[in-house]
Amino acid sequence: MFPLPLWERVRVRGIQMIINNLIVTYLVCSFISLFIGLVAAFNGFYVWKKWDINSQADEQYLLEKRVYLLITILSVGFFLRLLMAPLWFFTMHSMIISIPGAMCLAGVHNANAPLSYIASALKLVLPALYGYWLILNFLDRQSEIQPFMKQKLLFIAPVGILILLEAIIDTSFFFSNPPRQVSCCTSLFDVPRENIPSMVSQSTWIWVIVFYMLILFILLTILYLFIIQKRSEYSGHGWWFENKMVMVSETLVTTFAFAVFILALHTKISPLFLGLPFHHCIFCLCQEVWDTLIFFVMIFIGLTLFIIYFWVVCSENYKNVNPIFSNNMVKLLKWSGFMLAGGLAVLSIHMVIAV
Repeated sequence: MFPLPLWERVRVRGIQMIINNLIVTYLVCSFISLFIGLVAAFNGFYVWKKWDINSQADEQYLLEKRVYLLITILSVGFFLRLLMAPLWFFTMHSMIISIPGAMCLAGVHNANAPLSYIASALKLVLPALYGYWLILNFLDRQSEIQPFMKQKLLFIAPVGILILLEAIIDTSFFFSNPPRQVSCCTSLFDVPRENIPSMVSQSTWIWVIVFYMLILFILLTILYLFIIQKRSEYSGHGWWFENKMVMVSETLVTTFAFAVFILALHTKISPLFLGLPFHHCIFCLCQEVWDTLIFFVMIFIGLTLFIIYFWVVCSENYKNVNPIFSNNMVKLLKWSGFMLAGGLAVLSIHMVIAV
């Protein structure tokens, strides 16, 4: 084992762990957001049970004062959680030099698997929930009748539980991650086990083609929704408003598109962009090829906004308030389409150059 500088080593109850400025920053932010989330979850459930916007009772007035303070604090907490998603990966990257054998984030993840992979997966899932709540809150504050108030309050409790789960996994990872020799991406991705299908482990264009087909389909859907949504402000309602089946199906399609995107990066784009025909490591790709983070983040945000759009317009009571929110939903579709098209353009240009 290679010796570590004193400032990178600390013992907690006899267990050696890695510590640096980014880890301390992340843990502090995690505890702050966890405290906000738990307090909001308990209070949100209480207010949800008592909330009645049509009531004139003194208790309703007190609830309104309480809920506005609660929502303001919770907005800060959710925004902090959004910022912590990229901070998590930067923090993981800072640990590479402290883990012998690690050359990229694959080695850091292997130091304490499967906790590390679960934690990283949550960083790709939970931001959609935080973003959905923040957008729902933004829309709700623009209407006097506050049509999404009970929905927002009910949503707080399960998200609070997820924040607690995420904080426990993150803390467990950092506090049980001694600097030890690990295997990195070469043994993990380049020498796959025999039971892994070749179409997942070998260089193939299949997933790239499927990804492009799905993204083009989503872009055409966004264009269609953009036109109809803009007309619905004046001519009526979209047929997909408050349609739960549409919400579920679009969520599944978009999630599948992102999974295919990861497979496309793993099977073909990584070895192509890195110039190493047999090296299938997304972490090395993000570390070595500067524009990878640009198109990855743009495509991720575009798909997330696309899902959030359906989560909002398929909400209960949305039809009645569509004239109020239609302009904002058009902007949401614009940003989703812009991010997806921009990310796809950056990826395509690099791919043409690499080929």
